[in-house]
Amino acid sequence: MNPNKSPFRYVPWFMRDLAIWPGSLFLLASVGLAFAIRKVSRSFMGDISITEAQEAVTMIQGQTFHAILLVAVLMAMGGVIGTDQHRGWYRAWFSKPIAPWWYYLQRFLLAAVLVLMMPLVFGLGLSLFTTGGTGITSALLGIIALGFLLYGSAVMLASVFTSRDWLIVFIVAFFQNQVATFSRMGLIKPPPWMRVLHDALPPTHLIDTTGPMLSGNALLHVAGYGVAMLLAALLLLKYRPLGSGGRA
Repeated sequence: MNPNKSPFRYVPWFMRDLAIWPGSLFLLASVGLAFAIRKVSRSFMGDISITEAQEAVTMIQGQTFHAILLVAVLMAMGGVIGTDQHRGWYRAWFSKPIAPWWYYLQRFLLAAVLVLMMPLVFGLGLSLFTTGGTGITSALLGIIALGFLLYGSAVMLASVFTSRDWLIVFIVAFFQNQVATFSRMGLIKPPPWMRVLHDALPPTHLIDTTGPMLSGNALLHVAGYGVAMLLAALLLLKYRPLGSGGRA
């Protein structure tokens, strides 16, 4: 027997699994949404200039990912570690041993590639069905990458402890966005404890694909928090026993 000792030996399996789910759903949703926009665009894009059509498509890209980015990341990363531990799947590593932190880091990076491909596929559909191009901008891709870093790292960290990681991250993002929205609109004045919690939790409210690329303190806050959570998850995977104490 000549076992595969490559540090990337599980990558083909990751790619296959991500292509089946949620990759196939992302592809169908992107093509279907682009086709639906084509039907709607016929009623107004024929009467506007190319520049206006391009601006409209850029707006469509931004608003679409503002609505679906969190869900897309949760679908790509949800239960990534917790489900393996809960169901005992991590024991399969004994057949081809690999460090858990490296195993899941590869899974994280491939999921990031999948999510970053979504605006490219959607943009291709928009360019085929409309006259406004792809709507892809460097700001859009940059914010999607930051969003994946923040949401995906939060899922990784929570997944070390529970397979309900997706629910925890969803609740955190909902809380952060609601507090930020109400504060910005002046509808309520959050109590001190809520402000402290808001400042301490991941700054998911700063992820906005309809706006410009983050810069300055906002960029450092999001990137720093995301990297810190990812490193914390990897360190826990390195030193914390899996399952009932056995390690692959």
